[in-house]
Amino acid sequence: MNILILEWDSFAHEYVMEEFMQAGCKVDKYPWPYGSENMRDNEELFQKLSKILKEKEYGFVFSFDFFPVAAKACNQLGIKYAAWIYDSPYMLLYSKYTMLDTNYIFFFDKSLFYEFLQHGVKHAYYLPMAAPVDYYDKLKASKDGEKYRADISFVGSTYHEEGQDFFRHFAGADDYTVGYLTAIMNIQEDVYGNFILEELLDDNILTELRRVCPVQKEEDEWESDAWIYANYFLARKLTGNQRIGQLELLGEKHSVKLYAPKQNRELKNIINYGPVDYVTEMPLIFQNSKINLNMTLRSIHTGIPLRAMDIMGCGGFLLTNYQQDFMDYFEPGVDFVYYSCRKELSDLTDYYLRHEEERMEIAGNGYRKMKSDHTYKKRVETLLACVKEP
Repeated sequence: MNILILEWDSFAHEYVMEEFMQAGCKVDKYPWPYGSENMRDNEELFQKLSKILKEKEYGFVFSFDFFPVAAKACNQLGIKYAAWIYDSPYMLLYSKYTMLDTNYIFFFDKSLFYEFLQHGVKHAYYLPMAAPVDYYDKLKASKDGEKYRADISFVGSTYHEEGQDFFRHFAGADDYTVGYLTAIMNIQEDVYGNFILEELLDDNILTELRRVCPVQKEEDEWESDAWIYANYFLARKLTGNQRIGQLELLGEKHSVKLYAPKQNRELKNIINYGPVDYVTEMPLIFQNSKINLNMTLRSIHTGIPLRAMDIMGCGGFLLTNYQQDFMDYFEPGVDFVYYSCRKELSDLTDYYLRHEEERMEIAGNGYRKMKSDHTYKKRVETLLACVKEP
């Protein structure tokens, strides 16, 4: 079977490409201008992709994340389009072209899967992320250094980097609205497993937000304004506040290392080593940290973040906030550990730093489960089986 992969700067595309080839598929790559061109209404890109698809018989087109212009081109030519979603929020999903029968859409977040199933996506599947465990195994003998050793580490944005605070776009909102938004974020802070911000944005608040930060939608879009404000603006702000607050809390008693770009505020008791390469350096951090933190972006409502899969796939000990989808595949306290509030985070960190043998056993359990059940090989097998269905 011939497969055309829309290649852009996505994580893990090289691992998926390799597994497609190992499964006997012939893979062609098409440079995909995501980030530089319109992915919705783009006649030139539509014609270019259509021309490529006419030159060879393809079993399907594959991409990480979903692109309406690609779905439209595939549908016109009767070619299946398989899109594996790993970003959330992801506005391009909310397109009328998502509903085309030639689409096969794989969601890493089960709540997102159910949402689009209910909206009428004919070929919708729940497919969690994975880890390239065999590649990580080869890095175990690599020389590490002080930069990669940590008692407690976090790799990722705090959303306190330059330009990352989207809440600034609400400047100019009246005092009541700002107070209301702060209050509902405070409510959401300790509520894991249920995303309530969207439903708490009433008409009066939405009217004020539209005044200071209007949203414009293209012809094919159908997401609500409340969804945009809750998932893109509020969830990001809340996540940033939580990440900084939780890191500083742990830094009061322990050594904490952060691997993120320069912050726009001083971080108390945290050492920031700056950004690291996700392929060559991040695995070394996960392998050499006593505790690897996952603090999920709050717009990921139930899904297992890719960071968490990579931590366990590296054999690292994972301490994460509660996410419902973990329970489908992993056993808490056996394969990983979760917290549901700041006190639990602090207490669990204290406990597992003191109990090395128990910590290492849990890390080993998570690693073995990843190696047997959650590799890209396993995911590609599932994806191919779904796409080959009539």
